[in-house]
Amino acid sequence: MSFKIDNISYKYSADTPQILKNINMEIREAEVTAIVGPSGCGKSTLVSILSGVIPTLMNKGELSGSFQAGEEVIISVVSQTPENQLFGYGVEDALAFGVENMGLASGEIHERVESVLDLLHIQHLRKRAVSTLSGGQRQAVCIASVLAMRPDLVIMDEPVSSLDPQGKHLIQSVLNQLRSAGQTTVIIDNNLDWFSEIVDHVVGIDSGEVVFDGSRDEFFAEFDIQQRLGVIIPQEVEIYRELSRKVEELQPFSTLDEAYDALHGRLSGSETAVALNSSEEQAENVLEVTDLSKSFQDGFQALKHIDAGFSKGKIISILGQNGSGKTTLVKHLNGLYQPTEGAVTYQGAETKGKSVAEISRDVILVFQHPEHMLFEENVYRELTFCARAQGVSFSEEEALAVLEKYDLLKNKDELPVNLSMGKKHLLTILSVLFSSAEVIILDEPTLGMDLHLRNHLEGIIRHLKEKGKTVILISHEIPLVFKLSDELLVLDHAEKLKEGSVQQLADDEALFENIHIDLPPVVQLSKKLGIAPLACDVQSFTDAVAESLKIGGARNG
Repeated sequence: MSFKIDNISYKYSADTPQILKNINMEIREAEVTAIVGPSGCGKSTLVSILSGVIPTLMNKGELSGSFQAGEEVIISVVSQTPENQLFGYGVEDALAFGVENMGLASGEIHERVESVLDLLHIQHLRKRAVSTLSGGQRQAVCIASVLAMRPDLVIMDEPVSSLDPQGKHLIQSVLNQLRSAGQTTVIIDNNLDWFSEIVDHVVGIDSGEVVFDGSRDEFFAEFDIQQRLGVIIPQEVEIYRELSRKVEELQPFSTLDEAYDALHGRLSGSETAVALNSSEEQAENVLEVTDLSKSFQDGFQALKHIDAGFSKGKIISILGQNGSGKTTLVKHLNGLYQPTEGAVTYQGAETKGKSVAEISRDVILVFQHPEHMLFEENVYRELTFCARAQGVSFSEEEALAVLEKYDLLKNKDELPVNLSMGKKHLLTILSVLFSSAEVIILDEPTLGMDLHLRNHLEGIIRHLKEKGKTVILISHEIPLVFKLSDELLVLDHAEKLKEGSVQQLADDEALFENIHIDLPPVVQLSKKLGIAPLACDVQSFTDAVAESLKIGGARNG
């Protein structure tokens, strides 16, 4: 069955602005519909209406219009914060919770739990305590618990935000299976990259209104609307978008093979070597771990004899699949964990014996879930929390200027937890600008961020580097990692595989095959086209191609 939204408008109270304005759209049966739009545009409010939270649980707002669904229809939501949706001590408890509340017989409950364990390939997690799972593993269990209820409409709010590339591929596969079986799905996610191959229908919302409603291919052809809505598109489509502005009569493409077909003939015989930013001299390590191992009380060994250094004034990304030890490692760097063996040193001195508060003056960690870091009663005080806690001087003028620059000034007196997920994350990151720390660790900082907020994030990271700070980044957004990073540290199954510059490691295809992470499309395309040194971001790639075509054209002329 299809689901129709007719002329829905909503405001949270009589004296607050209109959040949704005359929304009309159809969610078509057995299709994957993407709802996209900038942070704060009303997407989450629409989800609350579709799921019945508004007006059943939140009944003080003003709602008009209708959502047409059949009788006894099951609509389930996968939250972007799995901790809010997992009930029970163990994984099996969490998976069974929803179906138990449906009043099903024990045999049916067992069959459904087994089915989703198999579907998402998480049988190995069934006896684990939820509290011991990595962020990505919790997200997978959360998705499985919803699918166990076999809803008529499943709504996924950034369902892969904590998943590694392998996990994203798995969810793609699961969604394809569900679509083939007739499942109707809505995905709320401004990152179209991971599910571009399976989405059928795109609805764009801006300032509470529908501004686009069409097919995926129609959306990919609308450059201006992509930018307006802050949507992260597949890198192949981004390459075409940027190249089409520099190269005349370029054949459209949206996949690697199509891109190669469109470019290799035109580049044939052209000089494709281009002067990209060369690697700087190796800087001194401001932070080091030596023979670092970590075992937990249940016997699980999360890190095994890690030796690694983090250079001053560099952006270093830690790569690896979920459960490889990335977050465990960085929690040693700021003192949240103490090593079972080995040591952590900052500027040559061991951090052992120091409190987290003491270490945070030098090394500060921004968690992947911003709710774990929001303490204050308004945005202004949250922004300046680190400075006040550490006794770092600042002026009100400076703080207000930062809020204005990042479009948070209008929210300065608002409760931080009321911000959209992307803005909450941005706020926690901005607060470190006022801290004394020389090392800033960002764990999955893109959670909830649209393209506009992600551009802000890139600017902040580059600003920190320019100030000589060391930035350690954990992210499964591989194109972003290659775009920003100077160096990479690769972990797998609690062990270090390799560390080095981005250019060095990008040449090691076996390394990335080993950790089941695809190199960014721009790197793969650079290799196929013979661009040297390898371009690791779209700007470098398009500059190299445009320059090569220019040189080749001049020679032919």
